[in-house]
Amino acid sequence: MTKTVSALGIKAPNTSILADNVVKYLDDPAETVVFLLSPGAEEGMEAVARKHGYTLEITSSDKHTEARMTPTGSTMEEIDVSGDFCPGPVITVGTILATLPVGERLKVTSASADSIADIAAAVESSGSKVVTQGADGEKHYLIAEKAEKQEGTQAVVARDRVLIAQSNGIGNAERAYATFLFAKAAQSMGKEVTIFLLMDGVSMARQGNAAVVKHPAFDRLDRLMDEVIRGGATIYACEMSAKFRGIGEADLVDGVRLAGAATYIQLLSDPANAVVNF
Repeated sequence: MTKTVSALGIKAPNTSILADNVVKYLDDPAETVVFLLSPGAEEGMEAVARKHGYTLEITSSDKHTEARMTPTGSTMEEIDVSGDFCPGPVITVGTILATLPVGERLKVTSASADSIADIAAAVESSGSKVVTQGADGEKHYLIAEKAEKQEGTQAVVARDRVLIAQSNGIGNAERAYATFLFAKAAQSMGKEVTIFLLMDGVSMARQGNAAVVKHPAFDRLDRLMDEVIRGGATIYACEMSAKFRGIGEADLVDGVRLAGAATYIQLLSDPANAVVNF
């Protein structure tokens, strides 16, 4: 369990005096306590944590400083999703997070950096937060913290990004060319472009496939793709669609990376994205 105490506006050393009394009279000594502090008010918290046998972790954001005191020796729940593929890891992590109380943390590891990135997108989309994310040897990991989902308050958002969803692939040359011609047009307008290839759309992500597609009026499709990638576009290939078609990470065109369902749903849910389907 995690107890959150807001001490915003209180200065040191009064914050450490408050923390000392809160920790001293906890109903459950195994409970984690999070103090929300104004910047600079964390002075003295280390001594309080040490006094009561807690481990202190300090993090800061634009809004406040967070002092997390966890009973020394306690462990957070961990799960390894290596070998599972989209959308399995996202569903597994979401199911576990749903059972955790607010403030509790979960460590997720995987052999796939793309899988961890997809899980991170799902965690943040659910309203929880990713505390940290990185690599440890050959494994990639993130630590997620359960949080209450906040209701959106922004009514009007500038659509300065374009999301192009491509599900036809090189089997429909007109739609394949349209994907990258529209992308180039958007880039010329100063828009940030993301292309998500799914279903048959992932066929154009396999090395060599786009090189056999040539429109009479335009350059070869692979060259057009390369221009768009070099122009700064982000291109994802759906992991599940790729797997169905026997396409692995090593088969992908440079500049294309695998992503899962959570990444796609987060892109669709972002009000700053204008969505085009081909």
